[in-house]
Amino acid sequence: MEGIIKGAGGGGGGGMDDIFSMFMGGGRPGGGGPARKAKVKPLAKQVDVTLADIYNGKTLEVIVDRHRLCEACDGIGGTDKSAVQTCGPCKGQGVRTILRQMGPGMYTQSRGPCDECGGQGETFDMTKRCKKCKGKKVQKTLKKLEVELDKGSPNGAQFTIHGEGDQVPDVEAGDVVVVVRIKPHKTFQRKGADLLIEKEITLLEALTGVDFVLTHLDGREVRIKNKPGEVIKPNSMLTCEGLGMPFHKTPYEFGNLFIKFKIVFPANVDTVQCDQIKKVLTDQSKSKTEQAEIDGASETVTLTKFEEKHKNTHAQGGTHGDDDDEEGDEAGQGVGCQA
Repeated sequence: MEGIIKGAGGGGGGGMDDIFSMFMGGGRPGGGGPARKAKVKPLAKQVDVTLADIYNGKTLEVIVDRHRLCEACDGIGGTDKSAVQTCGPCKGQGVRTILRQMGPGMYTQSRGPCDECGGQGETFDMTKRCKKCKGKKVQKTLKKLEVELDKGSPNGAQFTIHGEGDQVPDVEAGDVVVVVRIKPHKTFQRKGADLLIEKEITLLEALTGVDFVLTHLDGREVRIKNKPGEVIKPNSMLTCEGLGMPFHKTPYEFGNLFIKFKIVFPANVDTVQCDQIKKVLTDQSKSKTEQAEIDGASETVTLTKFEEKHKNTHAQGGTHGDDDDEEGDEAGQGVGCQA
């Protein structure tokens, strides 16, 4: 990488500019506008967090595997500066212009890494080469970093730790970018600053009222009730104001909690219970006219539980197994077309 940086430092073709930009993540000095010091590209680190971490805030610990200047030689590559010499053939550029003869009087010119220094722009006195980094000037190191997770942070939020990424000589050290990914929660679903849960209740609770305790993301237990006399219908949604997530950047404000109710009906009801229910729900009893129509019906059919075998999809007015897509007679086709 250092060879690429130094090779791009001198005048040259646009190809080295592209390489420099790719590795360093920014423009090179020179050209239009003020000179800007090159900087190593940042390291991205993904961290999985829980919804409770987002609700309460947390200090995240991140272990980074990075390149840093060798401490033994202070990034020189040798025991002292005299161990490093500028490569003569490429004059420290790391690249050379090579002429190749294509034929009588015909030559082609190309630029490529210097063979003498391997594109480094420098040569080492092997007797003075640093024993720890072996002349590479950098070493891989592990470091534990900490970053404060903001309350209410969105999924994919990024936190930058400046100067703690990769490092090469004579270039500004790169940053570490921590990317947050929120793991699914078994109870709560997040919708921005709001939370959603599903709650199963009995038919009795739906008619007479709910009264239960919810353990929130910060560990507190919240008692939840509905208004007296309010009937909860299947799949209805009720709101607990202020029990949602803290707003990002304004953690003293909170969204709402929505509860979607699923009603669990009893499997069956005996005769005594039916009579009791009818006494309670007298306002929903059938009128005399409706009851007279029921009593006057000529036939009574008892409902049975639905099963797939009850379907007769392929037996519409013909032999079992006939398909409606099969060709019929002309009259049949005419009716189908009209439909």
